[in-house]
Amino acid sequence: MTSQRDKRSGFTLVELLVVIAIIGILIGLLLPAVQAAREAARRMQCTNNLKQLGLAVQNYHDANNALPAARSMLGKCGYIHNGSKSAGGGFGAVVHLLPYVEQNAVYTEIVSYTEPTRNPWLRHPWSGDFTVDYPALATVITAFLCPSDGNATQPSTDGHKSGRCNYMSSRGDSMWNNNRHPDDEGSAAAKTAHRGVFHVGDFPNMAAVTDGTSNTVAWSECVSAIGSAGRQIKGNMIGGLGAMYDGNSKPGPCLAMKNGTELSQDGIAAQWRGQRWADGQVMISGFNTVLPPNSPVCSYSGDNVWGAATAQSNHSGGVNAAMLDGSVRFVSETIDCGDSYANAVVSGKSPYGVWGAMGSKAGGETDVQ
Repeated sequence: MTSQRDKRSGFTLVELLVVIAIIGILIGLLLPAVQAAREAARRMQCTNNLKQLGLAVQNYHDANNALPAARSMLGKCGYIHNGSKSAGGGFGAVVHLLPYVEQNAVYTEIVSYTEPTRNPWLRHPWSGDFTVDYPALATVITAFLCPSDGNATQPSTDGHKSGRCNYMSSRGDSMWNNNRHPDDEGSAAAKTAHRGVFHVGDFPNMAAVTDGTSNTVAWSECVSAIGSAGRQIKGNMIGGLGAMYDGNSKPGPCLAMKNGTELSQDGIAAQWRGQRWADGQVMISGFNTVLPPNSPVCSYSGDNVWGAATAQSNHSGGVNAAMLDGSVRFVSETIDCGDSYANAVVSGKSPYGVWGAMGSKAGGETDVQ
């Protein structure tokens, strides 16, 4: 006799629903693990890129007995400012490193833009459509990009269609005026501009780094500008924050703009941070160690002057940072940053805690961990 169970074929509706529910639960459990694995791979790529930049700086120094300038001119364009040599110029540190990251052809073309027969005093070619006028500057250089930044491979949104950069050169634990050469600045407070590894208009060597190359940060990350105003902290910037300067500079008013995971007011519409890889202006391609990683970015007046150029990334909990000795560390966003309302100092130890000490190259802080 054949049982009723033996006559059944297939699954009942209830059984199918149970199987589908189990599959859904398994996918729900697996998806975060897959996403975490992908982010781990992206973070590793960022770490490798920073390592390569660190090695490029070492090779550059070996060849030139100097570190690349944070912002300077190239080729034969010369320095023009009140009839004398000055720091006026717009090319960032990564431009000098192009031959050391297998981009010599791009470097040679950029130098050709500065030839006297083409433009006698081309300080920085920040005009026009780069894909037409200066195609080398529109080049997307993957060694300068972090895959965790979803906008990294997109052309800049500032009308120039430039390639982007996620790796920022260190300007140390100073703010005013970290976008100018001290010779161009009469204020004594502005002399704090060069407490970091990279200088505007100057090419110091490693002998100036008395705190030790393993204690001094050279590179960190940024999330490139989103290109529109909004309250998102990462990839956004507060402009015209005059409260950061009262005869000296302090980053506290910028930190006060943080409201949980957002800004307390909309950022400015014109945002260039990380959008032009060759531009050496601090708010575009530099960072300072005055506020914890992933804090707000604030400029003192416009969008390309000086300010709190905070390191940011889309990695969970902090940013990658390359030290001057070529090593790479992960810096937590909870790192000690001292007193954000303390005035910047001209010499001596940083008032901005361990992170500030990592930024200063000669503050007498040789025990940074």
